[in-house]
Amino acid sequence: MSSKIVLKLKDFSRIWINREESMLDPGGNAVLIWKRVFLVSCVASHFIDPLFFFLPTVEGRDRQLCMTMDHHLAIILTCLRSFLDIFFIAHIAISFSTAYVDPSSKVLGKGELVTDPKKIANRYIRRNFFIDLVAALPVPQVLVWIVMPSISFKHINAPFFLIILVQSAIRLYIVILLSLSIMEMVGFIAKNGWEGAIYSLVLYLVASHVVGAIFYLTAVDRQKTCWETQCSIEDRMAHKGLCDLHFLDCKYATSSNSQSWANSTNVFTDCNANSNSVSINYGIFIQAIQNGVTKTSFSEKYFYSLWWGLQQLTTYGNPLVTSSFIGENLFAIGLTLLSIGLFAQLIGNMQVPFFSAMDHQLLDAICERMTYFLRTEGTYITREGDPVKVMLFIIRGKLESSTTDCGRTGFFNSIILKPGDFCGEELLTWALLPSSRDSYPSSTRTVKTITELEAFSLQADDIKCVASTFRMMHSKHLQHTFRLHSYQWRTWAARFIQSAWRRRRNRQKMAEVGLSNRWKSFFSLVNDFNEMRSEDVNGSSSTVSHRETVTVSKIASIFKKAQKERPEEPDFSADHHPE
Repeated sequence: MSSKIVLKLKDFSRIWINREESMLDPGGNAVLIWKRVFLVSCVASHFIDPLFFFLPTVEGRDRQLCMTMDHHLAIILTCLRSFLDIFFIAHIAISFSTAYVDPSSKVLGKGELVTDPKKIANRYIRRNFFIDLVAALPVPQVLVWIVMPSISFKHINAPFFLIILVQSAIRLYIVILLSLSIMEMVGFIAKNGWEGAIYSLVLYLVASHVVGAIFYLTAVDRQKTCWETQCSIEDRMAHKGLCDLHFLDCKYATSSNSQSWANSTNVFTDCNANSNSVSINYGIFIQAIQNGVTKTSFSEKYFYSLWWGLQQLTTYGNPLVTSSFIGENLFAIGLTLLSIGLFAQLIGNMQVPFFSAMDHQLLDAICERMTYFLRTEGTYITREGDPVKVMLFIIRGKLESSTTDCGRTGFFNSIILKPGDFCGEELLTWALLPSSRDSYPSSTRTVKTITELEAFSLQADDIKCVASTFRMMHSKHLQHTFRLHSYQWRTWAARFIQSAWRRRRNRQKMAEVGLSNRWKSFFSLVNDFNEMRSEDVNGSSSTVSHRETVTVSKIASIFKKAQKERPEEPDFSADHHPE
């Protein structure tokens, strides 16, 4: 018995050891590929989920309308959504099998890899397990096939379907975490600027798709609200028959009671958007209801809604004429804010700035010479006045770049460099000079890591080699682009403007002081002249006359100097007016 227990323990330990050995490396290629695949599935789920908003549809003629669910579309969406849910379940399983780096052992971005399954499971459960679990739940399938058939027709409205958006928001949070994780691993999501632009455009289209789907769902709900309101009004009228809300459900629309009620009611007439006597203000949904979008086929209503969403996102939600309905106004406000945020994010990703001015051959030559660069927190990359030997392009982390302008008293400039910025730009100017040989340029700034730094580096000799090989490096356009995004050149430009302004102010002050002194001399001479005139008449007339002559000549010289330094009169003629 004891030998059997020992054998089972050995088998269990062997399985446990094999399980530890099978743990995935979080920085390995397999995990990176899976994260990219899972990211695509997450984006696809954000495309599928809003399609459930197109399930409610209106059928019938103008005199008798009813609302039903598109069962054919529901089956297709259920299959697609269930297929995508498999990726979320697989993500949970892979997360339990992925090792992690112990944060306390990290040095230069590397650290001890924890492969203990128990520790991995405990860490994952504490952090992201419940978020991933909620994201993997089949919420739309349960709503469509279990909840909706069991509740009353009047409870099926827009807020009921918008429960799906809660889960979509959780999945959006997972997309953000995935994007940050991929950027931390490789420094980027897309390999080049065009792929990044396409990725942003896809996100923009998905956002337009979501907005359009919500627009359609709310339009159907507004039409249903009008029917219910008019139905309750008719119930209070004595000469009208009973208006049962079940008559608005297509499942009961073919009954004899429903047919007779449809012939006597004014519900559909009063809610007709094309009528001048319509009893409700449809607001931003008026055009869609007038065009019969709620009664058309799925393809027609989908592309109409997609175009509406795209149009509103590109025009910041204008012009939207809303009604007093609170939900409609909240939708319009959220739409405007979303459009502004997406547009700013899209433009930011489409404009890759320093490297966008280079052709592919030059970029390939630079990328071939780049090397990986790691530094811990608090490390000095270079000090002001030291030779610069490397140019850095930041992937992750922050740098503090400061200068005292070669020790100038009272001068200090400091900035924070973030991912996407670069430093060591003195090498680019140095490499373009034909006289530069073995002596490296002096650093104009002190650069120090604030956090752990991860970057790509380009050595001085490599920059010199690229500059001598490619004539494009000498183009004025590229140099101007470089200077525009260089903090060194920006600081120099600010100093130049400030110095010019100070020189101008000093000249103005000196001119004002000089003019004031000359006027003081003038009045002093005038006082002397008056004193001489009032002297004793018994004095020598020749001496007095001589002194008067000297004083008058000094006054004349002061006037001549003032006349020479007097600014030119402005010319206000039409020929000298600026264009």
